[in-house]
Amino acid sequence: MTQITLRTAVVVPFILIFMITMGSIITVQKFSYEEMVEVVSDKHLTSLTTNVVQKLNYYLEEPFQAALSISHSIGQNNLYQKDNLEVIEKYILSSFESLYQPMSQLGVISFGSEAKEYLGFRKEANNDYSLMLQDNRTDGKLVIYQGNAITPQARAIIDNYDPTVRPWYTPVATHGKATWSSIYTDADERQTITISALAPVIQDEQFVGVIANDIKIHTFNAFLKELKQRTKATIYIFDNEQQLVTHSSDKSVVSWGTPITDKGERLLAIESNNPIIYAMAQFIRPLAFPVQSRLYKFDLVLEGERYFSLVTPYTDHHGLEWYIGVSISEPDLLGALPNNQRLSWSIGIFVSAIGIALGLLAFNRITQPITETAQSARALAYGDWETNMPKPGRIYEISVLVNAFNDMTNNLKASFQTLRNQLLYDSLTNLYSREGLIDCCDKLPALNGSLLLIGINQFRNINDSIGHNRADLLLKDITHRVKQLFNNDAYIARIGGDEFAVYLTEGHDNNELKLLANRVHQVFASPFVMEKNSLVINAAIGVVPNNSELLSMEKWLRNGSIALSNAKHELSNISFYLPEMADISKNRTAMMAKLQTAIENNEFVAFYQPIIDLNTGDVIGAEALARWISPQEGLISPLDFIPIAEEYGFIAEIGEQILRQACRDTMLGTQQGKWGETFHMHVNISAHQLSHQDFINTLTDIISESGIQTHNLTLEITESRIVSGDKIVLDNMQAIQDLGCHIAIDDFGTGYSSLAYLHELPFDCIKIDRTFVEQMKANNLDSSIVSAIINMTKGMKVDIVAEGIETIEQVQMLNSLHCPQGQGFLYSRPVPFEEWPTHLVNIEQ
Repeated sequence: MTQITLRTAVVVPFILIFMITMGSIITVQKFSYEEMVEVVSDKHLTSLTTNVVQKLNYYLEEPFQAALSISHSIGQNNLYQKDNLEVIEKYILSSFESLYQPMSQLGVISFGSEAKEYLGFRKEANNDYSLMLQDNRTDGKLVIYQGNAITPQARAIIDNYDPTVRPWYTPVATHGKATWSSIYTDADERQTITISALAPVIQDEQFVGVIANDIKIHTFNAFLKELKQRTKATIYIFDNEQQLVTHSSDKSVVSWGTPITDKGERLLAIESNNPIIYAMAQFIRPLAFPVQSRLYKFDLVLEGERYFSLVTPYTDHHGLEWYIGVSISEPDLLGALPNNQRLSWSIGIFVSAIGIALGLLAFNRITQPITETAQSARALAYGDWETNMPKPGRIYEISVLVNAFNDMTNNLKASFQTLRNQLLYDSLTNLYSREGLIDCCDKLPALNGSLLLIGINQFRNINDSIGHNRADLLLKDITHRVKQLFNNDAYIARIGGDEFAVYLTEGHDNNELKLLANRVHQVFASPFVMEKNSLVINAAIGVVPNNSELLSMEKWLRNGSIALSNAKHELSNISFYLPEMADISKNRTAMMAKLQTAIENNEFVAFYQPIIDLNTGDVIGAEALARWISPQEGLISPLDFIPIAEEYGFIAEIGEQILRQACRDTMLGTQQGKWGETFHMHVNISAHQLSHQDFINTLTDIISESGIQTHNLTLEITESRIVSGDKIVLDNMQAIQDLGCHIAIDDFGTGYSSLAYLHELPFDCIKIDRTFVEQMKANNLDSSIVSAIINMTKGMKVDIVAEGIETIEQVQMLNSLHCPQGQGFLYSRPVPFEEWPTHLVNIEQ
């Protein structure tokens, strides 16, 4: 069989050359076209905007100058007389008829006085005028007459009309200069959307009222509609709130008859029925308004057509800030050129596609064996070891590749089988791994059994105490006991370092499952003998009863993990999964993530609560308490994060941050004179910190960095955390005293310490738990727990601090028991260092 080389067989350079050539031509044409479109659209949009600006200047400036002229004439000629608007009435009507009648946009000329009088003339459709009057002649009511004089016939009568609070009056009354009003709805029966040119009336150097020339904004629509008919461009004007002012379409800029009010409300641009205005508004909506001297040019695609758009700020000398939006479609701008361009591109792409197809056809016939080899390689990658390999063919390189793949397949089969065993089985206990349990259980016909998750409490501390090697032996002993407890129908797995899963294929009710969980506790009740030491281990058990909705072992294990986490907080150490636990678990997981971020960002700060000498009232120390100040949520209660931090091992890092800050603040407080040289700073130390081998090194570094005197530092250790007799804990306590620091046993009375055991511990202070202080009663004071603790520790030569003092009566009872020190809300709540209360230098009893 004659063979040829792959390089000789596969000759396809022409395909690449063809593709590059056609692609280059199309790219150059597209670039040139887009460059031309950019120039043409810029010029056209700018020209349209300039036309609108010029027309708008004329449209607005004439009424504004008229308002200035009228206000000047009234002031100069002293035409205003309080309670008599007849002179102004004649003057304004004469001016409107003779001078300003040609201004089609001018709808009303009016005058409002400080005395809440009002006079106005409204131009009607027939070029006649309607008088609007409110003075002593109308009994203080606003009357809109059918003609330009007072007649018995009135169009409308409005009670309680106050011109001084109208949008056309208040800007001038506030600032005393000519300006534009905001766009508002008229108070008359027509409720026209209006903007007013405003001018103050100054008579005898006193502000007496306002001239308002009302411009009917909708009249500008006619110009914009005519411009659209000539240019095909859509044009609209909007204000800083992105509300429509006017536009080139037939639709109104006002929404009438809303359920809330009968008045017209101006639409936002984004509420427009015009799709082009709506699309432009969508684009500019995120922009910050107002903006000055900045053009926004952008393209839109609407219903397959590209639109070139420009938004231009419009301002005048009187404080008006509007924006002009112009948009025109590509066909309206360039005629048939876009379609011709697309046609040429389509022809080029079609020709290119034919050429590429012919090239690929030739290439495919030559390289078919390579394609089959690639498909076989992909099947192998997905674990299909039975896939058919392609025949060598007539090409030398392919025959070499096929033979190499056959050899590689045999080698990989053996390797993957070994890896699979390592993945599915735990190498230490030979139980299923988590993946192995999921794999074998998901192959069962149905998952209609029950699941128990067994977690070893405080296994991390056990691991640190006895070492990793002996901890591994302990796990093997635990495995042996668990396997003896369950029959062969159960699937047992080690799914984590200290967690075991038992899936029971047979259904059990809740009572039976609880009995099984109690039997597990009984198995762990017997001590585990490790060489010469005996260990008593406690286990928490999460139980997931039969649930037909759980179709995969992954979900069973997830629910079991939630139940196990809850069991660690239960007195019985047994918890049955309930659906509502998932939300609690999510909250705890979210809190864990927040805690990690807070530790990285140093969001934990020390608050200080003073410790008082109950005999003298002097402040002799303070306790540093961890507080979490989140940038998003503010101050977070310690009850919300301390338990989770302790459970998941964050408490050591938080405690170290608080210890560093407390030592620095102690030095600063001493230097500033807040605290004396004998001041004692109490800082809580967690069991995680105290049981760590490097804790003393960390403490030494903090003392050195802060410069604190060791006799000023007292470390508080919760009583229940030191009764286990952990050698590392006891050694670290002795090392703390050797450094010159003090040790206080916190929450004393809540643990299990015997008097004999206390004598063996190195400590300098006892803090009586607040619950015992709250329980004190004057009638049985001598038999109280506080009295017992004070009497029990008399011979120990240690300080005693009563926590949780909130009333003077408690202070008096503690004094009668000769308790020397105390702290609580009576004296001060925990506060930041900067807010330390200076009045606490001495507190009188």
